[in-house]
Amino acid sequence: MIKPVEVRAVTPEASFAEALRQAIARRGLALNRIRTHLADRGLHVGVATLSTWQSGRRIPCEDSLATVTALEELLQVPPGWLTGRIPPARTEPETAPQPYAVVDYAEALTRLLDRLRRDAHGRLRNVTVLEEVRLGADRSAHSRRVIQSVVAVQPVDRLIIAHQGEPGCDAEQLALRALSGCRTGRIARSPEAGAMLGELLLDRVLAVGETAVVHYEIEDRTGLPSTEYQRFSEWGGMHYVLEVQFDRAALPVRVHEIRRRHTSGPNLVHRDLMLTPDGRVHVIEASADPGTVGITWEWD
Repeated sequence: MIKPVEVRAVTPEASFAEALRQAIARRGLALNRIRTHLADRGLHVGVATLSTWQSGRRIPCEDSLATVTALEELLQVPPGWLTGRIPPARTEPETAPQPYAVVDYAEALTRLLDRLRRDAHGRLRNVTVLEEVRLGADRSAHSRRVIQSVVAVQPVDRLIIAHQGEPGCDAEQLALRALSGCRTGRIARSPEAGAMLGELLLDRVLAVGETAVVHYEIEDRTGLPSTEYQRFSEWGGMHYVLEVQFDRAALPVRVHEIRRRHTSGPNLVHRDLMLTPDGRVHVIEASADPGTVGITWEWD
């Protein structure tokens, strides 16, 4: 039986971005469908703009109130449900947040980013991420395969991919491999954090609003046992599917879904999951909030 996607209730104190994400998830509409419906009403807004609105990176201005009002009708929320959450315009420029602020190894990743290309960070938003993590009989998560669709919010020609291995791992044993829609670029590693940052070079430069789909794999040859996997998102709004495949010779005794604001923060969601007969388990998030979505497991 397919597990239904759960959409959390929005409180009156929720931000515009959170309210928009949950309204979109509840209606089950993709951003390109929303754009088409708005265009039919004579309101033209790009997928990239909608993506930045629901991620919270940008907030609609006064000129966009007609569009937001139409969104309320389209998403079937009460009048003022979205427009009433648009804060007053700021008179002072806002300080840019630290890259990777939702993970506890953000400083290490930021140093690696400076070794690659700092200005490449934040130019893309995830639309959909399909991810499979495979564990071996030695209980190590040796492979992570990803199909990732992205939309450009600034002109961009590459993705920056982050990965941290198990505590005490040798970062030199972490590898990034492009499979389709991109080429592997430079790799930077942090031995102290056991982390890697790598470039996936796109086939061409994407203009704002253009999209791409890339397939890639991260290999972890350290052989260290694993007890969890978390995918982090700085901006939220992505549709996310995570599947973990265990080796039948090494099945966990308990498995849980978790969601957090920060990798080392408290669990906002912690619920039991059931393995399939062939040792698989999955979670689906229709519109992920900033933070992490993941799966944890316990060995006997």
